[in-house]
Amino acid sequence: MADRNGDIARICQSALERPPERRPAFVAAACGGDEALRREVESLLAQEVGADRFLETPALHVAVHQLQDVTGGHHATLEAGSRFGPYEVRDVIGAGGMGEVYRARDSVLQRDVALKVLPDAFAFDRDRLERFQREAQVLASLNHPNIGTIHGVQEAGHVRALVLELVEGPTLADQIARGAMPIEDALPIARQIIEALEAAHARGIVHRDLKPANIKVRADGSRTAAPSPRARP
Repeated sequence: MADRNGDIARICQSALERPPERRPAFVAAACGGDEALRREVESLLAQEVGADRFLETPALHVAVHQLQDVTGGHHATLEAGSRFGPYEVRDVIGAGGMGEVYRARDSVLQRDVALKVLPDAFAFDRDRLERFQREAQVLASLNHPNIGTIHGVQEAGHVRALVLELVEGPTLADQIARGAMPIEDALPIARQIIEALEAAHARGIVHRDLKPANIKVRADGSRTAAPSPRARP
């Protein structure tokens, strides 16, 4: 069962990195004549049909990540105090389906950054890694005060990570959890999110994972929508 679940997770993940019109042929080839396997994969992928393409389909990705957990899929991890290229890892500050995020110190430029370590299943798939690197290059070209900056991509050993601007402060999800926000606080946040999205859309980039947990509210009152490695150019 673990092997079959692993096949389903692998095929679904790879299918999601291809244009919708190319997925049926890919799935048919990947399943190699196993009709039961093909039906299971297509059942998961079908959850995306009709969904708003501005966002990833949460249920589909949750299912895939659960299958990866069953088969022993895991994220590469870094230890506090360890070195990752020119960066000294301080502590973990977040985790999600796209990997763990660490606070780190850039020993060359003497600044704090965020390191987002890619999951092993993502980092070792050549097609997906090449797509990720192309998208990171596009995202790095964005320059807007309400969009977190991508400083680069770092690799050390078998571990790959995005080097991101470290945005201090709670997330919008944290603020919402504390209760209803006054309109005078909510409107500036909404305005800055819209301005950030307009800037991205002008470059042909759709975030695909916009949610309160991905939006930081800084102490100085400015808001920064974190860039996503799953943005679609």
